Amino acid sequence: MDEQKIIEAFHLMWDHFPEPVLLIKKNRQIYAANRKAVSFGMDKQVRCSDRGNPEQHKGCLCNRAIDEKRTTCVIYDRQAGKAYGYWMPVAGAEDYIIHFSVGAFTVPES
Repeated sequence: MDEQKIIEAFHLMWDHFPEPVLLIKKNRQIYAANRKAVSFGMDKQVRCSDRGNPEQHKGCLCNRAIDEKRTTCVIYDRQAGKAYGYWMPVAGAEDYIIHFSVGAFTVPES
């Protein structure tokens, strides 16, 4: 599948998601970022693994998602509750990964 079409489809699906979402490859290069991710300074100019401190990336499951061609997940315990990190291969272009978390940046409204 053409890279530009993958990026366009990413934006159609993820730009309004309330948490940061990245389109990456195994080398951790960011190919696209949704609006929320851009608001946090994440963009195509960096690799996702170059952001923050290396300890933050110890639980990265990107390679597993690519190698096993399936969605992988990690659960984080946070002060505000649990957060879930996902690495999800793009159907038909499994060398691309959608990476996002749920509960890491937003707190559910009561």
